[in-house]
Amino acid sequence: MDFKKLERTDVPATGAIGVSVVVCGATVRRELDVFYEVVNAYYGLPEDAPWEDADAAAAKATSVDAYREMRRDFVVNRVTNEALAALGIVPALTPDVRVTAYPDSNEDFAFDLAVVERPRLSLSCLDPVEIEVEDVEVTDELVDARIAELMESRAEYAPADPHPVVFGDCVSIDVATFCEGKPVPRLTGKKMVLEVADGSMPDAFVGQLMGMSVGQTKTFEYAVERPRALSDDDVDRYLATVTVLGQLRKDVPELTDAWVEANISKASSVAEFRVGVAQGLEAEAEHLNRDTRARLANIELEKRLQGAIPDAFYRASREGMRRALERELAEKGQTIDDYYEQERTNEEELSVQMLIKSGENLRQGFALEALFDGRGMQLSEKDLAYACEEAFGPGSYDPVLLERTGKRRVVESAAKRMVALAWLADTAVAKG
Repeated sequence: MDFKKLERTDVPATGAIGVSVVVCGATVRRELDVFYEVVNAYYGLPEDAPWEDADAAAAKATSVDAYREMRRDFVVNRVTNEALAALGIVPALTPDVRVTAYPDSNEDFAFDLAVVERPRLSLSCLDPVEIEVEDVEVTDELVDARIAELMESRAEYAPADPHPVVFGDCVSIDVATFCEGKPVPRLTGKKMVLEVADGSMPDAFVGQLMGMSVGQTKTFEYAVERPRALSDDDVDRYLATVTVLGQLRKDVPELTDAWVEANISKASSVAEFRVGVAQGLEAEAEHLNRDTRARLANIELEKRLQGAIPDAFYRASREGMRRALERELAEKGQTIDDYYEQERTNEEELSVQMLIKSGENLRQGFALEALFDGRGMQLSEKDLAYACEEAFGPGSYDPVLLERTGKRRVVESAAKRMVALAWLADTAVAKG
């Protein structure tokens, strides 16, 4: 590709690289030829169909402005790839493009780029780290508690004699709750089974429930102090309508050999059931202890990281975390406002939390890659396949497709971090 201008300007203050690009009209013409080949194929037109035919077909499917931007972005992306390759720049983040015009055939086309390369980072020491950790151990008390939870989950509810609600009752209720005119899903439901005990619902709500009779409906307001409240009036105010449908009796089954044989598939006695529960807890504890060791070891490793990380990485990490949260909520049919309500937080608090967490994740990730490179670790096809499927789903690993789509570097980075973290957890030395 011929460039009329291709200049690089390093900006030490931000760690970015400025690139000014100008291509001649003939180059623009060639790139637009490629664009129209793609458009013609998409709309089922002959490969050599006139540009005007492709424009007309596109005009029926999309707006004029959207189509012009698509045309511009196609040319910009192809020219950008060639320009960065010519300068030997490998961007670590998506380049920031500043373009003020649309490409026209046989006319010069200019735009600017801001590119961030991968920072040059290292570790002050490549040895295993020391951590302070106390592993979780499975005790008889833990086994007893888990069995009690399992038996509680098998409890059945039967109608009980009606009487005014008192603390300790179990009741069936309909409740609708609003905050600032909006429904509150976590405090709303039909035929909810409510154990009137500490923490079952906000204390102010439970207080209003006291003394209500079966069949009675009551509408009331109550306030709940916000997390990290700064003053007495820093509260969420709710409006609730509650109907007590009935009193219930909670029947927790008695743990006997006969009950175990009838209800537990892999045990026929209380003793066997207890052994199975203990084995399950041992597996959970082993997983939890390893995760804890890995997390603590990564925190210690981060302290050894040397070198500057450009601000653009912190912004990208924070924005990526926000997008991931919104995608997760969308899959559940929820909005960010629903999240604020459920977590009892707000935009400002969430932004601060993400700023801190994304920064920690970024530095810890870079520390792991520095460990991988510094110790000369190697990746296997199994490592790459696992990292790819973790990121893009089962069956997504295709080495050729990863190269074509430019995703191989992302997968390699994730795989390096996984391998390094496994080594870090295996070799961490517990103090004391």
